[in-house]
Amino acid sequence: MENSLGQRRKIKVLALDFDGVVTNLDVDWNSAIHMASTIAGHDVRSLLAFYESSHGTPVFQRVSKEMEELELKALKNAEPTPYVKEFLRKVSESRIEIWIVSMQSTQVVEKFLHEHGLATCFREILTRERYPCKKAQIAHVLEKSGVSPNEILLVDDSQRNIVNCKELGIRCFHFTRRQDAPRTKQMWDSIIDVVQGHNR
Repeated sequence: MENSLGQRRKIKVLALDFDGVVTNLDVDWNSAIHMASTIAGHDVRSLLAFYESSHGTPVFQRVSKEMEELELKALKNAEPTPYVKEFLRKVSESRIEIWIVSMQSTQVVEKFLHEHGLATCFREILTRERYPCKKAQIAHVLEKSGVSPNEILLVDDSQRNIVNCKELGIRCFHFTRRQDAPRTKQMWDSIIDVVQGHNR
């Protein structure tokens, strides 16, 4: 997917997805969807769509809790994405607000960030317990940060999330999941170039 990075406006807020960007959770999502379908009592084709349609209901809570167990198990072998620590340091030096916008659980995200010394990098962590979808999370970021949509950059590995969030007028970078380290560094460098280039 083409990245919408060429527009000439200062980046003031960076919103990072968690799984697929900050780290890669090794979860068998096909089995997870099967488990969610069993709990829900109907065919769940997409966890993201399920979270959005069932948010705030008892069945959402039951499915979310089971998914959290799978995510916590995967967390035991999860490592930060190559060069993400260097990236966060550089962005922090540019005085850009950094947020986590994730469809994982709060416990999973906070546990990982604390274990790897990354928790202080972020202004706020938004997860599925509070918001039913990525678009709602970005709407919250817009409201709380007080910046214009064009001053927010979302970095996400989901094309679905990017398409939906672009409706809010924000800028997006499609982060390719599980690339080799040199390619991952190139992606971080591309984002840094934009952030620093618009904040000189």
